[in-house]
Amino acid sequence: MVPSLIYTLAAWAATSAWPGVFSWRSRPDVLGTAGVVLIAAGLLLWMVGGVTVMRAYNRDELVTSGAFALVRHPVYAAWITLLFPGLALLIRSWPMLLTPLIAYAIFKSLIHREDEYLEQRFGQAYLDYRGRVNEVIPIPRFWQKAG
Repeated sequence: MVPSLIYTLAAWAATSAWPGVFSWRSRPDVLGTAGVVLIAAGLLLWMVGGVTVMRAYNRDELVTSGAFALVRHPVYAAWITLLFPGLALLIRSWPMLLTPLIAYAIFKSLIHREDEYLEQRFGQAYLDYRGRVNEVIPIPRFWQKAG
């Protein structure tokens, strides 16, 4: 996430320096409220996911419930789907809206290592879980057959 954070800081600096170019106007209460809600939800998902993954790692177990029933990578999902978009809305910076795309591209280029480790460690249980739950978008897979 470090490159994404660097881009976010650069976008925020540009928006602060040239608000007429890089920020959009709208009702501040709507964007600000939406940003705060996304940030609050993102912080909750990030904390719950982080604590859960550390506990599971220390116990050497595969977690598939709680936040992990929504997404396979809740810590990354918090940043990509909630925190970065929430910051963009709160600051009203359209360049910051690109941050989730940058973060997702970086995530996709690096996550295969973690997936390979989990597949080696947990085998078919991880493959089944991977087939049921999205990586970072917390939307159920309705198109799959039940059972």
